[in-house]
Amino acid sequence: MKILFRCLVMVCFLWGHFLITCTAGPDTSNSLKIALVHYGVKYKDPKLNLKELVRLNRKAALEGAQLILNTELAVSGYSFQSRQDITPYTETDNGKTIQAIKTLSRELGIYVGITFPERDPLTQSYYNSAFVIDPQGQLVCKYRKIYAEKRWARPGSPYQEGTFDTPWGRIGVAICADSYFGLIPRTMALKDADFLWVPANWPPTGQLSPLEVWQARALENGIYLAACNRTGKDRVMDCRQAVSGVIDPTGTPIFSGSSESSKIFFADIPLNANGRFGNIHRLKRMKLRDIDLYRQIYLDPWVENLTLYYQLPKTGMLDVHCFVPPSSGRIDLKVLETAVEKRQTDHPALWILPESSANQAKEADLLKISKNRNVAFALSVAGETQTLSLITPQGIQPFFEPDIIPSQAFPFKLIHYGPAAIAMVPMEAFRHPELAVVLAKLGCDLVVVSEDKLSSKDLLLSRMRVVNSVAVAACSNNGAQITCMQGLHGNLDQQHQIQPGVCTYGLDTSRTRKKSFQYHIDYDLLLKNN
Repeated sequence: MKILFRCLVMVCFLWGHFLITCTAGPDTSNSLKIALVHYGVKYKDPKLNLKELVRLNRKAALEGAQLILNTELAVSGYSFQSRQDITPYTETDNGKTIQAIKTLSRELGIYVGITFPERDPLTQSYYNSAFVIDPQGQLVCKYRKIYAEKRWARPGSPYQEGTFDTPWGRIGVAICADSYFGLIPRTMALKDADFLWVPANWPPTGQLSPLEVWQARALENGIYLAACNRTGKDRVMDCRQAVSGVIDPTGTPIFSGSSESSKIFFADIPLNANGRFGNIHRLKRMKLRDIDLYRQIYLDPWVENLTLYYQLPKTGMLDVHCFVPPSSGRIDLKVLETAVEKRQTDHPALWILPESSANQAKEADLLKISKNRNVAFALSVAGETQTLSLITPQGIQPFFEPDIIPSQAFPFKLIHYGPAAIAMVPMEAFRHPELAVVLAKLGCDLVVVSEDKLSSKDLLLSRMRVVNSVAVAACSNNGAQITCMQGLHGNLDQQHQIQPGVCTYGLDTSRTRKKSFQYHIDYDLLLKNN
């Protein structure tokens, strides 16, 4: 009896010690631990891939992850050459992979996002698809990639739901290239998603950073974004330096990293007092949308010859200069004219000035320099409403027509100067992806932004707007940058200036006339009132 009593005392002591130890550990109740399975997918080896993915997902769960996300086409590999080539690797949404993940999710009580080439048994169409299984082993979300692989995949419907609800809030899905442009992530935010999962096969190419693209998508929508990339070599892609990342609603990375071998990356997502994703940033971004500016977003212009279609200027070279004044913010006209004189070429030149106050703006003096040097100035004047003007030797033209009712007509003018169609917009409006798409569809070559100050996040968004086939020049008293894209997924041309001085770029408008748009978009959702 004494021995039994002593055993009970010892058990109580050990149990109490265990409880104290657990209580004394870090409090994770205000965060969600997620895992990104940054996997080295073996091309055309689904049996091995599924076995390894189950092992890695199990390992992630045992290390505390409650939401486990995988890369794009994780079971099959990526670079298939035709429908015939991929046929043996397609599965239905109730095949081996889904059954294996359902079993794993039920066993460990976790959410898992998995991906593979889906075969629709009704139509025999193939899709690049992502699936989410909940802790009860139920399929709660299926998303079919919209900007899909042209050799074999059918685009997913723009009207698919693509979201699922969790105890922490609503989560949306956008596969790889669907996050490249801004409209699909925007539709997810409009569906009240506060977290976006992006499975990706995105190797580093040129100067366009996928991490910056994802930062922009999180920032402009005010949402968390988790991009799970891959590693290893595919048939034609080398992804050993590909980056995965988790971004917060301010566009700041919580985590980013790469690995030459398969690795599980973990991140803690902050939760609010109710144990949910915060939605303050998203609600603020959505409230600031000016839908009347986006009414033409559904246009389908004849992109084969935009010059003829819109009667645009003949393409050619335009010298674009951003003038950053001394720290005082005052523009010395003599210094400006000297800078203009030093940089004159045979090409038309546009000089962009930072925003000036009404009493500093000297339009008459700038008009005189414009006539003397045969150049143009883009001028922004602060006031009750921002005044945006183009000053050329022929006179002063407004970029914005305040008397126009936006719901009936587009208030921002595209002004033709030299070989370019130019727009000038406030940064507040340009923070939303819809406006850049509208301007591009109207034939714009160059978007100009002029403000007193531009933050690093403003410059990031300005940089990423070039994926819409427009060049962007952003100028302020604290710095400037000019950015242009060389083809879709091509090199990012960028010039920037953080000290007083001049930032210069030679813009070839034959490049900005070659435009590409996403056409499978839920325009009704984008154009409904908030």
